[in-house]
Amino acid sequence: MDTQNPVVRLSHIKKSFGKNEVLKDISLDVMPGEVVAVIGPSGGGKSTLLRCATLLETFDSGDLLYDDMTVARTGDNGKAEYAKSDVLRRAKMKFGLVFQNYNLFPHYTVLKNIMDAPICVQKRNKEEVERQARELIAKMGLEGNEDKVPCQLSGGQQQR
Repeated sequence: MDTQNPVVRLSHIKKSFGKNEVLKDISLDVMPGEVVAVIGPSGGGKSTLLRCATLLETFDSGDLLYDDMTVARTGDNGKAEYAKSDVLRRAKMKFGLVFQNYNLFPHYTVLKNIMDAPICVQKRNKEEVERQARELIAKMGLEGNEDKVPCQLSGGQQQR
C-alpha cells in the first residue's frame, strides 16, 4: 500500500466566467515524481485549471492542497476560501512555471533570466543561485551563452 501523500491535490474544483462554467467538478492528485499531462480541445479549460492550481486564478469552489498545506477549501457558504497570505506565499514556493512562449526578459542575459526569480522572489543567496544557474546552463548545453540576451539565441536555445 502506497502511503505517500500527493504533492498537489485538487478536489471538486469549479470555476465559471459569468454563465460559462469552465471547470466542472475537477479532481486531481499529483503524486511525488509523477508527470501529468493535461490534454484536450481548445477552450476546454486546460489553462484555467493550471492557472487555478498555481494560484494565478481563483476558483469558485473546491479544495487545493500542496503537500499537507491547505491553500483553499470550500467554506460553509459553498465558495472557495483561500488561506492567509503567509500560507499562500509558502505554497507558491513549491512550484515553478514554464510558459509555452518562454517569457524571457529581452534585456536580461541568459544568466540573469535564470537567476532573477530565485533571488528576487525567493530571497535566496545570490552565490548559491548563480552556481545552480551555471549548472543548469551546462546541463542544457548552453555553456558560452551566459552573457547573451534572448535575441542572440535560437528559438530552441531560448526554450531550453
